This record gives sequence, structure tokens and C-alpha cells, in this order.
Amino acid sequence: MSSAPAEAQTLARAGASGVAWQSLAQVVSRALTLIATIVLARVLSVEEYGLVAAALVVIGFVETVADAGVAQALVYLPRRAGLVRASFAISLGAGTVLAGVVMAAAPAAARVFGQAGVEPLVRALGVVVLLTALAAVPDALLRRALEFRRLTYAVMLRGAASAGVTLTLLALGSGPWSLVWGTVAGAASYLVCCWLLAPRGVARSLWGRVDATDMRTTLRFGAPVAGNQFLSRAAFDVDYLVVGALLGSTALGVYTLAFRLPEMVIIQVCFVIAGVMYPLYTRARATPHLLERAWVVSTQAQVLFGLTAGVGLAVIGQDLVPLVFGTQWASAGDVLVVLALYAGVRAMANGANEVYKALGRPMISLWTSIARLCVLIPALVLGTQWGVLGVAFAHLATECLFVAIKQTIASRLLRLPPAAVWSMLGPGVLGAVGIAVVAGIVAQTPLSGWALVIVTVLGGLLVAPGLVLVCYPEVVTTLAAVMPGRAGAVVLRLCRPFTRTYAARHSRGS
Repeated sequence: MSSAPAEAQTLARAGASGVAWQSLAQVVSRALTLIATIVLARVLSVEEYGLVAAALVVIGFVETVADAGVAQALVYLPRRAGLVRASFAISLGAGTVLAGVVMAAAPAAARVFGQAGVEPLVRALGVVVLLTALAAVPDALLRRALEFRRLTYAVMLRGAASAGVTLTLLALGSGPWSLVWGTVAGAASYLVCCWLLAPRGVARSLWGRVDATDMRTTLRFGAPVAGNQFLSRAAFDVDYLVVGALLGSTALGVYTLAFRLPEMVIIQVCFVIAGVMYPLYTRARATPHLLERAWVVSTQAQVLFGLTAGVGLAVIGQDLVPLVFGTQWASAGDVLVVLALYAGVRAMANGANEVYKALGRPMISLWTSIARLCVLIPALVLGTQWGVLGVAFAHLATECLFVAIKQTIASRLLRLPPAAVWSMLGPGVLGAVGIAVVAGIVAQTPLSGWALVIVTVLGGLLVAPGLVLVCYPEVVTTLAAVMPGRAGAVVLRLCRPFTRTYAARHSRGS
């Protein structure tokens, strides 16, 4: 029988390997998406970009509940052929119904955004909902089996198909429709790839009678999760609805583009980590110490990355936007600064919902999401009085409040002492302060344009890790110990002088 430390190390390495593979997939996929976004921003007008953004917001809301939560249920529940059949039947039925609802509701969406051009785009994107639902079962089973390498191939193929079709059609003069059909192509390729890479025997397990008990068991867990996912997506995307409905498609185009970089650089990476950690949390839930340790280490990594990247993106945002997307988007620079800070703050409690679900308490996620929406929507509406920048500030303020709430709930459920909570947040805060100081110094130089951006980034990459290594060497060594391959060993060797100094200092203090 394996010891608890050995089991903890095994789970930690599995998590690190999963994050590494999924991060690779996101880097490739998001790089392709960024290229497509840059080209679209330079070819389409601000209003045309806003039309597609409005249609994608509608689809994004529906996609979150397309499978009725069966993907999360399959990760949590024991794997049985009956549950797999029930999950597939539920996802097929829900996806079909919701795709039809989307197509029927397209005229209403156009009225909400005040743009008739949104209607045909929403109708065409309705098929994405069904494709997403059909991919839910193989995706969930691959995650449950910790087969993140296979999922990496599927994610990379989706990014390549989406970007390839988008850029090809854009070159042929399809305008906004190029992004629509690129999105459909990406969803279709992901569906096919997931089924081809699914664990052995999954396709055969679909044949047979679907038991009503299995459907109830799946829905009992999946329905609250689906509700929470919808509310979480609403909390994440309701700002788009508010901007589009109250400020118009041009403002929505500016706001969407400003959100692109924080979303791709920070939020999507944190989503990857949370998605990897959920099946690990479910495996560790029988041993409270393992679950507590997994939460602490994963949060340390997310806060360290999210806060430093958020502050780093904020300090270069105003210069970066016109350089990358063109001068016609210069007004998005100020908005990007605030949204980058929002993305960094969001990382401080990212994954709390996965802890609630792993403990069999998905209703906590549901109620916190409802409370967040009740606060966020009035704040966003009030923020529109100051334009898209006011909306961004409202989003940031609300996130600060609910990060504190979610972190408090998770810490109490896991019975973490205040010192453990600070150990999760302290390194990221220190790294973010270091980057802000570097940016302040560089701003006093005569540098401008790409030179200013590059020097600021390089300075931040040197100072932030250095500060964390000197002040928190134990955190760096913990994260290095679970890194896959030789990367961890290299980092540990670099940390050795600092860990010795840290140990000597603390031994004298005791």
C-alpha cells in the first residue's frame, strides 16, 4: 500500500504533467487564435468585429449547458457503461434542443444588440452548440483517465482548424462570416478528434438500453453543475451583453478586443489548470491532507502566474494595443489595463468551484454564482455611464469582492489556517509589486513603442522571479518538485543556495 507522501507526489506529478500538456495545447491554439485576431482587427471595421463578438457571446452562454453537466458528472461518478450511455443520451438531447432554441432565438438576439446583422450569424453558430454537446462524453472520460496528452492533440487541432478556415475565408473576402465558419470548423474538428482518441471501449458502451436510474444519477450531479457553469459564464460574459445592448456594437468591438489579450494570456491558462486539477481533487478527496495540499500548491501557481502576468500586461497595455492591432484600436488600451488587472485578481480564487465539486458540494458554486450575478449586473449597468472603461472597472471591483468570498469558503471547507492562505497569495503579490516597480522605472526613460514594451517585459521577467526566489524559496522548490521532465531538477539546482540561506535564517530565528 502506498504511503500518503508517495500518493501526494504521484498526484502532484500527474497534475503538473497535465498542466504542461494542456498549456502546450493552449499556447499553440491561442497563438493561432491571436494571429487570426490580429488579422481580423486590421481587416474588419470596429462595427463588423462587434457583430461577430455579439453572436459569439450568445453561443458562449448556451455552450456552457449544452451537455447538461454530464461531463463534470462523468469525472466525479464511477465509470460504468450505464452511466456513459445515460450521459451521452442526455448530452445528445440537450444539445439538439438548445441548438434549436438558439436558431429560433436569433431574431431576439439581434434586437437585444440592436443590429439586424447579428441574426444570421447566431443562426449559423447554433450548430456549434450541438457539436460541443456531442464531444462532452469523450472529453470527460479522457480527463477522468488523466489522458491530457491526448486532449492536447484535440485542442491543437481545434485551434489550427479554426484559425486556418478563418484566415482562408477572410482572404477570399467573406468578412465577418470567416470567423463564424472558423468557429464551426474548430468545434467539428474537436468533436471528431475526441472520439478518435477516447479511451478504449467507450464507443461500444453506448450500445444498449439507457436506464432511467442512471439518467437520474447523472442529472442529480450534472444539473446543478450545469446551472453553475451557466451562471459562471453569465458572470464572465454578461459584461459583453451589457456593453452591446446599452453602448452598441462599436463599443462592444472595442471592449471585446481589449479583453482578448487578458483572456488568452491569463484566464485561459487558469482555466487549463482548473480543468486539470478537478479530476485530481476528486481522487484526493478521500484524504483531506492530499486535497488541502493540492489546493494550496495549485493556487500558489495560479496566483504567482496570474497576478504577475496581469500587472505585467496592465503596465504595457496602452502601448501594446496600437502596436499589435493598429491605431484604430488605440481606445481599447485603457480598457485592456483594467481588464488585465481583473484577470490577475481572478486567478486568486480560480479553481475554488472545482474544490466544491470535488467535495460533493456543487450547490455552493451555484449560490455564489447567483450572488455574484446579483451584484455584477447592477454594477455593470452603472458603469456604462462612463463608457466601456466604467464597465471594466465595475468588473474589477466585483471580482475583488467575490475572490475574497470564494477563497474564504474554500479555506474553511479545507480547514486551512491563515498562514496557509497567505502562503498561496504572498508570492504572487510580491512578484506583481516587482513588475510594477520595473514598469515605473522604465516609464521614466525616453523609450517608446516596441522598445519600451520589450524592456519592460524583460525587466519584469528578471525581477519578479528573483524576488520570489529570494523571499519564498520554499514555494519555488515545491512547484519545481512537481515539474515534469528535467525542468524541475534544473530549477531545484538554481534554488539550492537560496533554500540553504532561507533554512539557516529560520533555524536561527527559532
